[in-house]
Amino acid sequence: RLNMLLSAPVSSIVQFVMNLLLPLMPGRLASKVLLLNLEGVREKLSELLLNGEEDVPKFFGGPCDHDQFYPEEGYCSNKGKGNLKFDYYGMVERLEKAVKEYEASKK
Repeated sequence: RLNMLLSAPVSSIVQFVMNLLLPLMPGRLASKVLLLNLEGVREKLSELLLNGEEDVPKFFGGPCDHDQFYPEEGYCSNKGKGNLKFDYYGMVERLEKAVKEYEASKK
């Protein structure tokens, strides 16, 4: 299921094309597509991400360095476990760690 499709930064051409296409899409899908500028995406991600502004990636003007999670292939410590553009195994490890931290904070 798709909660939100967020794209940023978008050019005026993309916004123009999407303004033509969105009315043709089913209402439930069209309402989930958000095209934002850099300021708008920072605000939206601050609302959505667990640690707020701290988790906004550098490429959106935030402080979080996502390159530590997805380094260049030559610098990767988990070679052979998954590709770096979508590191499933690393994602599962980080999620398990986050769940443990969250459950510990609730006790």
